[in-house]
Amino acid sequence: MVGGENFVESFILLISATLFLSYISNLFYTKTRIPDIVWLLSFGYLLGPVLNVFDFEIFEKLFPMLILVTVSIFSFDTGINVDISTVMRSVIKALTLTVVTFIAVTTVVGFSLSFLLPDMFGLLEGMLLGAMVGGLGGISVTGILDQLKSLIPFIEDEGTVLNLESTLSDPVKVVACVTLIQMIMSPGLSLVDGMKDILFTFAVSAIFGIAVGLLWAEVLNLLWGRPFNYMMTVAALFPIYIASEAVAGSGGGPITALAFGLTITNYRYISRRLGSSRSVRVDKRRIREFNQEIAFLFKAFFFVYLGLTVSLSVEYTVIALGVVALMLGVRYYVASAAGSILKFSFGERVLSRLIFLQGTSALVLSKLPLYWDTERI
Repeated sequence: MVGGENFVESFILLISATLFLSYISNLFYTKTRIPDIVWLLSFGYLLGPVLNVFDFEIFEKLFPMLILVTVSIFSFDTGINVDISTVMRSVIKALTLTVVTFIAVTTVVGFSLSFLLPDMFGLLEGMLLGAMVGGLGGISVTGILDQLKSLIPFIEDEGTVLNLESTLSDPVKVVACVTLIQMIMSPGLSLVDGMKDILFTFAVSAIFGIAVGLLWAEVLNLLWGRPFNYMMTVAALFPIYIASEAVAGSGGGPITALAFGLTITNYRYISRRLGSSRSVRVDKRRIREFNQEIAFLFKAFFFVYLGLTVSLSVEYTVIALGVVALMLGVRYYVASAAGSILKFSFGERVLSRLIFLQGTSALVLSKLPLYWDTERI
């Protein structure tokens, strides 16, 4: 096991190897269709539980910082890659599908686990697990739709609902998971109070993110053409995230980060809806490319970290397969009902029934209980 004087050198080598592996696995993806996340998790698992090269306890102190940075970067990245003008016609379908699917999966998984495995899961603990997997994963959905484009030419238009749903799912899952964790840690907090907290957090954090995004777009306009503008944007992201957590409540940071990014790259659309004709100069391509580099760094390290902390067992595998079966069954019926009521096209109905993939957000959310319950109550 690495420790003492050799730890610093070994840690630096771990970071270097992680970045190389992430880059190479991205190249392999075009041929193998195996996501880079699988390779990163496997690498961490090999170094941790299998070979015991690194001890998980060494990294425990880094976890709060790592999850804050990772969630804020991922949420911001989601926001800056949304083009509001192209998705507004599908927003009602996507929002309905997101909310109904999330509530149904969370409820069914929660009641099923608490009934079948009462010694392991109470109702709230079961609902927490359901909330973690109650929505689409953006990276996974984008990947499979890209593959289907070569086979089905019209898939890009039909897949708009799913792409938008994956964008909306992440903030819903984060706020709900944080609220459920607080309810588990504080038994006196009722479900009604929890729902009020969720609505309050959503409203305040979204408004805060939009307001700061409008202001920051003006700053970028003033600094147009100067070097390092977009490094300053990332520097501004973290205090904005922390301020939102303090003002809007726990779980508000990711929503604010998403709204902040969305507003910067959609300034003209949002300002016109607010009655202003003002426009600003923001280099969308540059800010997206730069943030993609930052996200690459933290995603690589975060998933190796997850691999270092993985605990596999036959029991957990069986439970996971059962949850997947419940999740897919619920999704099929919800998508069928929503498709009939909202008049989905044939392609939208087929895709929403058959595609319900998890992504990076589910893995990130799986570590939230450790962040909140450091004593593992």
